[in-house]
Amino acid sequence: MTFFIILVILFFIITISKNQKKKPKNKVTFKNTSSNPIKVQPQKKYIEKRNEVPPSQPKNQINSVESNMKDDSIIDVSDLMSTLIGNIKITSEYPSSSSSSSYSSVPYWPHQYVYSYDEINYATHEQRNFYDKFRAEFLKGNVLSLNGNTNYAFILLFDLLNDFEVHKDYKKIEHQLEMLGNTFPRTKSYGVSFLLQKLEEYNMDDEAEHFREKNQQYDYDYWKLGKKYKKKLNLSTEQEEILNRIWLQTNVFNNAEFCKTEILKQFLRAVEFLQNNYVSNDNSFVNLMDELSDLIVRKYYRYRKGSQNYKYTFDSVKGEIYGHILKLSENNVREVYSNKRKLTAEFNYSSPEIFTPYYEKVISKLDVFLIDDQKNIVSPDTETEKLLNESNTTRWKSKFEIITQTYTDIADFENQIIRLAEENIKNPSVENIFYEASKFMAKQDKPSSLKLYVYYIDSDLKSSKFDNKQMNKTIQKSLFKTDEQLRDFEEILNDFIKDRQLENALKRITSVYEPKRKKIIIDRNSIQEVQKQHSGTVNLLNEYLQDELEDEIKTSDSIEENETGEVQIHITTDDNTESAISRFNSDLRLSELQKEVLEIFEKNSFSIPQNELEEVLKSKNQMMSSVIDSINESCYETLDDVLIEEDDDYFTISPDYYKKLLNND
Repeated sequence: MTFFIILVILFFIITISKNQKKKPKNKVTFKNTSSNPIKVQPQKKYIEKRNEVPPSQPKNQINSVESNMKDDSIIDVSDLMSTLIGNIKITSEYPSSSSSSSYSSVPYWPHQYVYSYDEINYATHEQRNFYDKFRAEFLKGNVLSLNGNTNYAFILLFDLLNDFEVHKDYKKIEHQLEMLGNTFPRTKSYGVSFLLQKLEEYNMDDEAEHFREKNQQYDYDYWKLGKKYKKKLNLSTEQEEILNRIWLQTNVFNNAEFCKTEILKQFLRAVEFLQNNYVSNDNSFVNLMDELSDLIVRKYYRYRKGSQNYKYTFDSVKGEIYGHILKLSENNVREVYSNKRKLTAEFNYSSPEIFTPYYEKVISKLDVFLIDDQKNIVSPDTETEKLLNESNTTRWKSKFEIITQTYTDIADFENQIIRLAEENIKNPSVENIFYEASKFMAKQDKPSSLKLYVYYIDSDLKSSKFDNKQMNKTIQKSLFKTDEQLRDFEEILNDFIKDRQLENALKRITSVYEPKRKKIIIDRNSIQEVQKQHSGTVNLLNEYLQDELEDEIKTSDSIEENETGEVQIHITTDDNTESAISRFNSDLRLSELQKEVLEIFEKNSFSIPQNELEEVLKSKNQMMSSVIDSINESCYETLDDVLIEEDDDYFTISPDYYKKLLNND
């Protein structure tokens, strides 16, 4: 650095000397770092005369005069240079103090393209030391000035990205790159690009989307299925191109990432099957897709082959064909996952000359393959089960049926039911799982049935409305042989509702069926002695035994009465359990039937199959269409819209509209 300063000073002096040659001055003054200026006197002009010496000049100075007469532009700077060099203070490159926030200078690093952190290996010792201090201060939140030496900033950029590969902390790297980019703008675009690559590499899709939107990086190919799932599904180039052609229409089912992945895997297996098994006069599946697309464009759209419209529509139609196969694949996954609601998968082109070859060459083959391929569809994980059960409130019945059909052990059955209820924790109808399980176990094991009924009461109390569904007559008769057993169970339930101690209530269930009277052994000799001593006691004992006999007769009559009548479980509820009271706005003037129908919608996540609702209303001797119309009419003035709408084979209600009907809205 000192040598560099000297060169600059010399260049400055030479420039001045050239200017003086053009315009000679009487006096030249250089200002140095000291307070005393350095003065250089100009040479006098001499008329070049050989053998002539001015009278005032001694002879011994002739040689010097002659030498000076050779170039009158030369300036004697010997005193100037010695003075400048003497005044230059050589300092260390780094401050001697312990402060790390400032430096007297930054080690110069000529600009070059930095491709990775490894470029630091080619730096000098001084550059490495400065970088270590620069990085340490940056991590503390202090950014040192680089005086234009941006190589240090780019090295730090790659260094931070390498650290991200270890800690995977998105918030941390986002903040670091933002601070680096704001201070050294040349690194900003590179930092955004490199971090997006890292996020996509580690399948951090949500973070990548957030970072892309924040930095206004719009990658139109990112949303294509092939680009998005290339690494996750390990796609080949051909598979990526096929997925990029299609668009997966988002719905509640495929919105779950696990389901979406299985749908795409099923679709790719279906395409691979068609590619491997389609043989027709040395034709290939790719050629088949081209033939079908060509047929549709010419016959349906009537575009001339080779025209601009033909080329554009050809690619669009080929995507539609792949899209139809995708819908068939999704319906197959839905079936495996016990989702009864299927997509409408009708082919858009129904004319015989188009549909017939498509059905024969594609659909007929897939119908067989998809059924056989169901074994390759992976079962959903627990979180996905919860999401599916939340959106499809009757989905649990399929698994419940399997559990009852494979029943062998009481404890195992109870554990499976509890696990099934956990998977339906977001399902508003979760209490029905325990209720149905209790009914099933009534014929298998009485204590287990009562335990599951306690679980039902527990779930019912946590729901929006306390239904308190009673057991039917047959089950009640099998569970309670005496009124005493029924009263004991009622006491357990009422205590549970008050204290909500589930474990305590479950432990008390076994006491319901324990014998309540101890066996009495009569010592006749003792009785005779007592009779002699207390003759009056005998008469009293006879009366007691007679009363007991009458009680047994009454108990027998009670059992016979239970054979013909229904046992009602009386549960005392507090105000908190009656959450259904006045839930709806009184201005609506809804009937009890209308309220009940709306609550059915709520328990089914506001979407219920029409046939199920029809069965419920038939049991109440009501017409489904008239009930739906009456509800819509009652709510129209409040909503200014129709509440209950048809959606294929379902009736649906907007959750936002439903909230407006409640008192707490």
